[in-house]
Amino acid sequence: MLLIIAVLCSALVAPSLSLHDATKVYKQDGNLIIGGFVPLHFYNDSTRLCEGLREINALRLVEAVRYAVTTINGDDGLLANITLGFEIYDSCSSPDETLKQVLNLIPGVRVMNGLQDNIIGVVGPQRSTNSVQATNVLGLFNISTVSYLSTSDELSDSERFPSFLRTVPPDVFQVSVITDILKKYRWKYVAFVYEDDTYGRHADAEFQVQAEKYNICVGYRRGISNLDESRDYDELIADLIELRQESLISVVILFALVETATRVFKHAEEASVNRDFIWIGSDGWGVFDLMPIDGREEAVIGAFTIVPEAEVHVGFNHYFNTVLRDNSSNNPWLPEYFQEYTHAAISEVPEPSFDSVVIDTVQVIARGLHNMRKIICKGLTHDVCLKTLLDNRRLLRDYLLNTSFTSDSNGLVAFKENGDSAGRYNIRYLTEENESYRFTTKGSWVEYEDPKLLLQQVPWYLKKEKEAPGERYTDDGVPRSVCSDPCTDLQVIRPLRDCCWTCVTCEDNEIIKDNECSSCFAENNRRYQWPHPSLTHCIDLDSIRLADEVENIVSLTVALLGIIAEVVVSVFYVKNRRSKLIKASSRELSYIILIGIFLGYFSAGLHCIPASQVPCYLRRIIPNVAITYIYVPLLVMTVRLYRIFSAGKKKANRPKFIRQKSQVLLTLVISIIPVVWALVWIVIRPPNAVTIPPSVERQLLEQKCETSQVHRVGVLGWEILIVLVTCYMAFRTRNLPANYNQTRFIAFSVFSSLVVQIAFAPAFFMTDVSSQHDLYIALGFIIQTTVVLMLIFTAKIYAIYFVNEEDQQVMTDRPSERNPSESVSIRTVSSSVMIGPRLSNHVLGNSDYHSDDVFVQPEEDVGPNHRAV
Repeated sequence: MLLIIAVLCSALVAPSLSLHDATKVYKQDGNLIIGGFVPLHFYNDSTRLCEGLREINALRLVEAVRYAVTTINGDDGLLANITLGFEIYDSCSSPDETLKQVLNLIPGVRVMNGLQDNIIGVVGPQRSTNSVQATNVLGLFNISTVSYLSTSDELSDSERFPSFLRTVPPDVFQVSVITDILKKYRWKYVAFVYEDDTYGRHADAEFQVQAEKYNICVGYRRGISNLDESRDYDELIADLIELRQESLISVVILFALVETATRVFKHAEEASVNRDFIWIGSDGWGVFDLMPIDGREEAVIGAFTIVPEAEVHVGFNHYFNTVLRDNSSNNPWLPEYFQEYTHAAISEVPEPSFDSVVIDTVQVIARGLHNMRKIICKGLTHDVCLKTLLDNRRLLRDYLLNTSFTSDSNGLVAFKENGDSAGRYNIRYLTEENESYRFTTKGSWVEYEDPKLLLQQVPWYLKKEKEAPGERYTDDGVPRSVCSDPCTDLQVIRPLRDCCWTCVTCEDNEIIKDNECSSCFAENNRRYQWPHPSLTHCIDLDSIRLADEVENIVSLTVALLGIIAEVVVSVFYVKNRRSKLIKASSRELSYIILIGIFLGYFSAGLHCIPASQVPCYLRRIIPNVAITYIYVPLLVMTVRLYRIFSAGKKKANRPKFIRQKSQVLLTLVISIIPVVWALVWIVIRPPNAVTIPPSVERQLLEQKCETSQVHRVGVLGWEILIVLVTCYMAFRTRNLPANYNQTRFIAFSVFSSLVVQIAFAPAFFMTDVSSQHDLYIALGFIIQTTVVLMLIFTAKIYAIYFVNEEDQQVMTDRPSERNPSESVSIRTVSSSVMIGPRLSNHVLGNSDYHSDDVFVQPEEDVGPNHRAV
């Protein structure tokens, strides 16, 4: 306001400042004059001069005023006997230049410059900032201003701007259009760049309100203007690029004027931002068609612009082409345009063309004046009527507000109480066709229709990037603009920054409580529950009952049957302990093996019953002892036989430590090792029955015996070592005479055990189910003990009861039934060993020999001519 007063004072002190210094004015005399402001040049803020012609559309706006005035003057039903004139000034899109040109329309200044005070109304200015300045000055003199393109919400305040109206909708509707577009395509994360003046700041404030209402997140906001330096624009583009790299943002709303938008796109192109964003532009640069993006189409392709509805006026196009052809206009700027543009370029109808809106604006003033004249000029002469109209210019706005008519191009023209027009927009889209770029109208938005927004299908140009943090397009082929994907009901939201989050999937054993993952496991008291499928609460679980597991029942039954079979065999074995066949087979070591077999079946049964404190202690000790008592005696047997026959080939002296007592003592000493190992780990980590936490695959409570991996590896290593050494010694004794086949039974037993361990090991280590571990251990014990029981003991019992006594006689010398090498071996050792009885072919199934086993007789069975072994 202080600036306005200063300018007015300067104009009054130096009246020559206004019209005399005005460079150009396009005018036509009349009884009443309509002033006009059209930006025909750019304003250079450095030189503070109007320099460089604007687009051709500006020239059409000037001629649209002349066309409208000429049409009205030729209409006898509108302002009869009153001739309208016009004075059009170049505002240069500058508030300062507009304010200077406004002085030419002030009544006092005109009178002092020798001009008639007959300004009845003003068309324009185009920009909102210019309209604010012009309206503030003209309003002091009750001159109404009707703008054809000023859209700032600030101008909707009728108390501040009581003499202002406009034939375009305010920005609040433009923001609504943008919001509806975002809603249509489900774009929830956007950047908002706005002109740093009243035009942009009011739009920013309105967009914040609507964005919050519709759950649209503004990930980036920044105000910028044409006065900012280049580094500010570089920072803006760098920020947008960084935001795109961190999220799935695609949409940038550019609510700015044409000069600012031009610089934004220029810096975007320099930063190689090509097809990286979907720009949504306001009318501040959208009404200028391709001008702000000329040469930078790849950076902007796929952009939406929202422009006030402005259809083509056929009559004006004909008029304009006639003016160009005949050069029949005294437009002072026309020669400049002919120098700058070709005749064909000037003749081309631009899109959008707002000349029809300018024509409607002039019609509003004329029709409002016509209605006012009918009321206040009744019975008055022509001259008195003109004076009365000028003296009551303050009343004109009320008549303008009540004016409504159907435009030749744009439909209904009417005003709201604050002077705004209804929201009607065209939505334009930048496309590429045949290697050329153009904006085409793809939809519309009308305030009073339902639905308000109508949009055609458009081609998308947003490029797809493999390095993007997520998929840039939806399954429907629409670009996405989100910071984070929505979380499901079964996920927890973890905020990252404004509007961004990450979706955390809770662990399998957790529920969601107050947007946090909460475990259903009470580790302190070993109480376990499982999440309900809705993840809202925990539910109790059923415990595993081994009695319900068929495989456990079968295994336990077989283990019990094995114990019974072992006891029966042991009874018969002890009962026939003085039999030559048993006495010759290391009877004492066999007793130890029978104990080991019993413990083996017992261990199998231990692994088929539920885990508890006592079974867990027994599982630590008994399986180790069982394996040791089975395979260590077998190992000692094979070593003893190997030493005897090896010594017999070399010398007649008996080897040391081959007596039964020595063998039993050696076996017991070796057996201490696994027992000590088990006791040590019982002290280090006492066995406990613990509950295995449930899992997705097994939502049941299961008990297991807690153990250490080191202990388990030690036990497994011991078992493998004993079995491998026994296998090796059985292999070394494979070439004993055919009668001495005790070693072959031993070899078959230990080889079978090795096969069982190799077969069960992968399944044992690949399963995570404790009951399966126990099942594999039980089956392993059952198979191994059964093989040893059948081959080492059951065969002998069978021979005792079902083989003829003659076939059990000791064979001392049958060379005819042996190959030469065997005869030599037997004769060599005959002085020191007694050849054990041979088994019937009923037992061995050998058609070549009656016996395939060899037994060394104990000391009491050795004759007087033989030394006891």
